[in-house]
Parts: sequence; C-alpha cells; structure tokens
Amino acid sequence: MMLRPFILVLLSVGSLLAQNGDKPGETQAVRIPAEKIPPAPVLTPAEAIKTFKVPAGFEVQLVASEPLIQAPVAAQFDADGRLFVLEMRGFMNSPDAAGEDQPNGQVAVLEDTNGDGTMDRRTTFLDGLLMPRTISLFRDGLLVAEPPQLWFCRDTTGDGKADEKVPLFNDYGDRKNPEHTANGLVLAMDNWYYNLYHTWRYRFQGGHWEREPIPNRVQWGMAQDDFGRLFFTSNSDLLRGDLFPSHYAGLRAPTARLSFLNYPVARDQAVWPGRINPGVNRGYQPQTLREDGRLSVFTAACGTTIYRGDQFPEDVRNDAFVCEPSGNLIRRQALHDTGGSVNGTNAYPQTEFLTSTDERFRPVNLLNGPDGGLYIVDFARGIIQHRIYLTSYLRKQAESRGLQAPLDLGRIYRVVHRPSTAKRTPKMSGLSASELVGLLSHPNGWSRDTAQRLLVEKGDTSVVPALESLARGSADVRAKLHALWTLEGLGRVSASLVQASLKDPHPQVRRAALRLSEPVLRETADLKPSATRSQVVNALMNGSTEVRVQAALSLGTLKNHKEVQTVMTEMHEMTGSEWVKQALALGLGLMDPQTNTVNVAQLSGLTADEKKRFAAGKEIYMMACAACHQPHGLGQEGLAPPLSGSEWVSGSPDRLVRIVLHGLRGPIKVKGQMYQLEMPTMGILEDEQISQVLTYIRHEWGHSFSPVDAASVKKIRDQHGTREEAWTETELLRFK
Repeated sequence: MMLRPFILVLLSVGSLLAQNGDKPGETQAVRIPAEKIPPAPVLTPAEAIKTFKVPAGFEVQLVASEPLIQAPVAAQFDADGRLFVLEMRGFMNSPDAAGEDQPNGQVAVLEDTNGDGTMDRRTTFLDGLLMPRTISLFRDGLLVAEPPQLWFCRDTTGDGKADEKVPLFNDYGDRKNPEHTANGLVLAMDNWYYNLYHTWRYRFQGGHWEREPIPNRVQWGMAQDDFGRLFFTSNSDLLRGDLFPSHYAGLRAPTARLSFLNYPVARDQAVWPGRINPGVNRGYQPQTLREDGRLSVFTAACGTTIYRGDQFPEDVRNDAFVCEPSGNLIRRQALHDTGGSVNGTNAYPQTEFLTSTDERFRPVNLLNGPDGGLYIVDFARGIIQHRIYLTSYLRKQAESRGLQAPLDLGRIYRVVHRPSTAKRTPKMSGLSASELVGLLSHPNGWSRDTAQRLLVEKGDTSVVPALESLARGSADVRAKLHALWTLEGLGRVSASLVQASLKDPHPQVRRAALRLSEPVLRETADLKPSATRSQVVNALMNGSTEVRVQAALSLGTLKNHKEVQTVMTEMHEMTGSEWVKQALALGLGLMDPQTNTVNVAQLSGLTADEKKRFAAGKEIYMMACAACHQPHGLGQEGLAPPLSGSEWVSGSPDRLVRIVLHGLRGPIKVKGQMYQLEMPTMGILEDEQISQVLTYIRHEWGHSFSPVDAASVKKIRDQHGTREEAWTETELLRFK
C-alpha cells in the first residue's frame, strides 16, 4: 500500500521541477477557452473605478495612486489623519520572484494638504526594507515588521523621515515563506498588540516591552469589533474569530485545540465574482471554478476588517469586510451574536459588496478611516501568488495576458455612503487628555481607538475621575468599554469600579469587568474571600453563557481555592455548546497535563467503561489515523478532511462504522468543502477496537456525541459481510 504514493511522487518529479506549486499527478488542463477570456489592460484609477459595482447608495472614490505609492499592502491613519502606507515592492517582481532578496520595501506617509479627501503629498518615512509585512502606530513613531525583526522607528528631526530604528525583537517570523510569516500588530481594546502566524502578543508597560504567548493564527488580516473581540481569516476560510481572549489558552494550554478559539464565524465559503476568473492558482481543478468560469469558493481571503465607522448605515456597523484579490472583490459578511457565539452570512446573497471586472484589481487590506469611510488597499499587481505555490497553470495564465507587469502601480480607494463630503480630520495629537476622554464616546470606532491609544501613551492620570465617571454612567456600552480599558492601560482600575461594572446590565461590560478583576483576585488570593471574588464566583454560577465562561477563565488563577473547587465538582451539571464546555474546562483547570488538550471525558458524562473505551481509542487513533487526519483532528489539505467539528462525526455513528469497515471513495463534502479521496478500509480492526476509536473521535476536540459499542459494530459488519467496495457519500447518506 505504501508503494503507490511513492511511485506517483517519482512520476511527478518533472512537474514538481517545472513549478513549485504543481501537485504530483495533476493534469493542469485549461477549462476556459482562450477566446472567452477577456484581456487585462492596465487601467488608470479613473478607469478602474468604472469597473467597480457596489450596492445602491455606496460610492468608491480614489484616495491615492501611482506615482505617489507603489505595491501597497498595509496602511494606518495616525492621530492627525496622515496615512502611513507599507509598500512590499519586492514581492513577485517576476514569476520566479527575481529580486526578492533586495531591500526595496518602503513606508510612505501620505497627506491631504488641501482637505479635498485625496492625498497629494508623499514623504518616504522609511526605506531599505526587505519584504516588510506590517506596521502599527506607537507613541511618536511606528512599529515595523521586517521578519525576523520587529523595529520601532521614529523621526526625531521633524523632516518626516525616520532617523531612529530601534530593534525590539529578532524572532518576529522568518524569511522562509513570505505568505506564511508573522504579521498583524493589531492594537486591541485590551492594550495588547496581537499577531497572525506568530505565537506572541506584545505590550509596552512600565518602560519596557513585554510579551505573552497566544495560539497561532493565520493568515493575513486581523481586526476587532466594538467589544474588542478579534476576527481573522485564512485563504480558503473567509472569517474566523476568538469568542474569548486567546491568551488564556496561550498561557495555560498553548497546543490545545479549543473550539471557542479560531471559531468558524463563516460556514459558507461560496463567492460571487463579477467576472470570469481563469487566473486563479487551481483554476484547472473542476471544483475551483463554476461552469461559467467564475471562482466558486474563497481561495485568497485576506485583509479582514470590522466596519466600525459612523458614515455607513447603522445596519452595516460591526459587520465584517474581507478581500478576495483572486476574485477581484470584497465581501460584506453580516455578523450576528447568538448565545455567546458570533455567526456570519453573506449580506448580499449570490453577489458581493464590491466586484470589479478589472483582473488587476487586487484588494489585500481594508481599514476604517477617521472620516468614517472604508479604505481599500489595492496591491495592483497581476501576480499575487508567491513562487512557492505558483502553479504552471497560473504562470501561463499570467504570461498570456501580460499580468507580470507593470510593477509600479498601487491604489488606495475609499468607499462612502451617499450623500458624502470629504471631512478634514482633526489633529488629535495636540488634544489635551480631557479632550481625548470626550472622544471615547465618539460614534466612529477609529476615533475611540485613537483616543484610547493616546490617553494610555500620555499616562496622564489626572483624567482618572472622568474615566471612572464615563465607565459608570455612560449610556453607550462602547464608551464604557473604552473607559474601562483606558483605566487598565493607566494602571488605575479600582476594586470598587470592578464591582460596580460586574453589576452592569450589558454582558459585554460584565465580561470586561471580569477580565479587569483578575489583578484584584490575585491580590486577595491568600486572604479571606473578597467581595470581588464572591461576585466573580456568582457570575460563574448564575450569569449568561458568555459571562459564565469569562468568569471561569478569570478564576483560573485561583483554581485551588475552595470556591472554585466547589464549582469544579458541579461541572457535570453544566450544559451548553461544546465550546462552552471547553472554555469552562480551560478556566477551571480541567486540562490533560500530558497532551495539553481539554479532558472532555471529564465533562461529557461518560461512564467509567466508556472512559476506558475513549482512552483505548485514542491510542488506536494515534497509530492508525493521526498520520492523515492529524493529532488535532483538523486533517490535511488535499489528503484528509477534518474530523474536528465534522458533520460526519456528529451524525449517524452507523455511517462512521461503515467507513471504517469498508473505506470511503470521494467526492465527499465536509464542513462545506469538497474532498476527492480514497480512504482505505480498516476492517482489519476488531469490533471492540472500532468502537473504541469511534468513541474517541466522537468525544475528542470538543465533541460530546454518543459513544459507539462493539455490538453495534458487529451488527453492521455482519450485515455487509460480502461487501468489498468503498462507500460513497450518496450511499452513506441513506443511513440515518
């Protein structure tokens, strides 16, 4: 059985040498006739805007373009409305990535000098960067990620150019793979900078930088909502998020697979471009393009942001926007809070928020602006797939339409809702601390975020009374949250404020108060039970789902105290979604010390015999299944579908028994994705062994589905004793 894959690898050596992204054994046939593929001329910005289609009431405006900028990948507005733009000029200057080792990356500062909403002045703040990844504002300078270096750069002479470049950390990603290395530097409401493809979060406190571990996240584009929850995306998965702060797992269970983290906010990955898309990396595969030649599912999702401005209609606010540069479009994903989780749906069924017929329109990042608009960073390159993954098919597509050039384009657009006029941004850097406190109630999230950052960086504690008043008395939950976290950033959160906030009617304020209670809990850890600790325990036992979970996470530092011990003995009575059980288990210390995974058997109500079956099944899984489906159950792209969160695992156990006994032949749909596979039979296993491994997968990774017994396996084995062929999806779905 091991010879066939080996032979396939030998036969495919030629194609592997031809292009790094080629897969062994694949035939890269062109599915769209050349005469049906429109040309891809280089359009001026004005011409490009004419190719955009947006919903009624919205308008796309040009903010900046070449020669002012080139190859932009990220941008941030500073407190005075200047736009810092990161240019990755060295990315894919040819299909062979020629010149990638040259330090030609730059950071530009763009200014609108006449207030008409269009940038008209450029200053090169920093140059000589080798494949820079991201930037973020900090104090009077800029954090710049140039893997593996993280720098703090600033202008000390007032000429707009950085003359100081201080190294902070030298392990911020690496240079092995430009698509898969550290990025992010998103300053969240809790005053920490969070990252993707990087297992640390950062904070400047007490005169020095500190960091804490967080779980790894992918891939490009992270944002927060009005409550400080983080959302992100990977290429083929348009939106995920952390229902609760990820650092709890980073500190207590860094390798655990927890379903309340990296939560699939978007389940449907279908995408609806405005043009045919032959130039996508796997366009030769039948499932990649629809019959009409348009991209069928997300393949390059990136640039996530949550719209938090005050210029769009109310129903758009706190929705997610995600770029799909391969499909030349931007998705608006409407978000809905449901019982503590967040789920999203396409706001425009079978179409998109913004589509373009320009093949060179490559939106790679989005950001909220000080004027309430949604800003689009357009990389404006024909080739956006790195050479490591570039297939021969895509290379031919690019060369046939001349997409490998030019390289000196770059655009930034703004989407506004009519009627709209350009608003000149106030210069917030010169505002007093008391004036900044007033902006924590601003309807635009950019203004609130910027005001909080400036207040924390100023360190002016004279505004503590005003902040406390806002946290206690504001009618706007967003203002309360910013006031609370600003006080945290200033180191001035009082026990009395925490206790008052724990009684707030809004669950998000109570959640924030629980996090802010943790220092108070630690300070009273060796004393008699404090009023704060009693309130936290009460929240755990009697709060809403999200509040209970946060209480458990916050109480994790006190898991040896008698109040928490009492709670732990009652865990078996707690009900709710699997992510709720996992989060409660993490907070209360119910983790497997050997594997750093949640010991779900402690929460699932398994009998003693079933727990033994679970443990035996785990050993079988690691020996027989983990090589393909992986120890974490997330599978491997192109080889094995995920078991964690799979509808096939949660469904009829009779189907699973048949798959193990006789094998499975694709195509099969798992979690919204089609898989072409040939899973061999494992019928050599005894009935008891099959019951054990299936009990394991139905109770691991947050699952708590009914166990499988040996008698059920024997019954199905006897029923199909003469069957030799593998099952298909259609056949299996007949069994309920």
